[in-house]
Amino acid sequence: MLVTMELAESALQSILDQDLYKFCMQQTVLEHYPDVIVEYGFINRDPSMRFNQAAFTQLQKDIAHMEHTTATNKDIEYLKHTCPYLSAEYLQFLASYRFNPTVDIACSLDEMGALELKIMGKWTQVILYEIPLLSMISSAYFSHVDTDWNYTGQLEKITAKGSQLVDASCEFAEFGTRRRRDFKTQNMVVCALSQLHCGPGQCIGTSNVYLARKYNMKPVGTVGHEWTMAIAALEGTYENGNSLALRKWHATFKGSLGIALTDTFGTTAFFANFDRQLASLYAGVRHDSGDPFQFIERVHAHYTKIGISPATKTIVFSDGLDPEKAIRVKKYCAEYAVNCSFGIGTNFTNDFLCASDPTKQSKAANIVIKLLKCGDKYCVKLSDVTSKHTGNACEVERAQTSLTKLGLLD
Repeated sequence: MLVTMELAESALQSILDQDLYKFCMQQTVLEHYPDVIVEYGFINRDPSMRFNQAAFTQLQKDIAHMEHTTATNKDIEYLKHTCPYLSAEYLQFLASYRFNPTVDIACSLDEMGALELKIMGKWTQVILYEIPLLSMISSAYFSHVDTDWNYTGQLEKITAKGSQLVDASCEFAEFGTRRRRDFKTQNMVVCALSQLHCGPGQCIGTSNVYLARKYNMKPVGTVGHEWTMAIAALEGTYENGNSLALRKWHATFKGSLGIALTDTFGTTAFFANFDRQLASLYAGVRHDSGDPFQFIERVHAHYTKIGISPATKTIVFSDGLDPEKAIRVKKYCAEYAVNCSFGIGTNFTNDFLCASDPTKQSKAANIVIKLLKCGDKYCVKLSDVTSKHTGNACEVERAQTSLTKLGLLD
């Protein structure tokens, strides 16, 4: 039976209430690493964000509900016709897929209100938890802890933001599932974006597959850091982790979903791996940390150096964007004759004012779930922003030392 809007706004609405790239990564894992055991961990980047018992109880209820969320025949048919890069073998796997949260998830709340959450199991089984769990955590927090907000002006706000981007000739997508305040907010946002006026720019889709189907939009996505993090750990190389991840991804998708993520181990290490052959196979690159203007310059220089016209490639920007920043970045891309598009998340689905004082911003959650281990190997991420480094401290130091000695880390 198709899940309806009668579900609680905090709950997973459908198995398709998920970012597209998670399904894509699940397919690559099924093909290349079907038996690997992994561990993920929840990271709260804002220590002041504490939970109460009511929020934790809601979260537990929503997690338990996942056991009843499965792919319907209609879901599989939709993916088959809308996402032809998803293989028949994978769709058969997804059709029989079941969440098993009582086995896969360990979740607790300490006496100080700090949430602890771990996900453990076979990678093919547990890869789909991250995005729903983050959205559930945010929803629980804003339902029971920080309640000084309301939906007043949200529809007008997202319509104005979308119109501003369209009028500035920006191509952009909604990337807000993981950071949404709740499902109602994201539903409102995607609905409004689907009805924007025609102009020189356009909203090209949403990362949320359920809402893409609901509003007849294109489901869009690239790839997550965990793919490269895992391969570097499993294959024992930070130096060549990017190239191995890119080659395996291309082997699965044959050019579809051809945007390469650049900052898993810093962009210097990425560009060292991104030779002419690989760059020719990929439609472009994604910026997710660091200075976007310097990144444009580096991308232009790299493509030029390896004999590829930057004008034939695209940069997808997805790091902390709002319309004003996206427009500035677009203008700078134009100076370097590089195509660009934008994935906007938190600013679309978690941009609220305090109800008690509308002159103050209601702070959005700053939470992530990251891959910690593959088998007995630690996984790390060395972002272009040091504060976003994740992983076991000793392994982070080892990776930094290894790449620094090779001249691959700024």
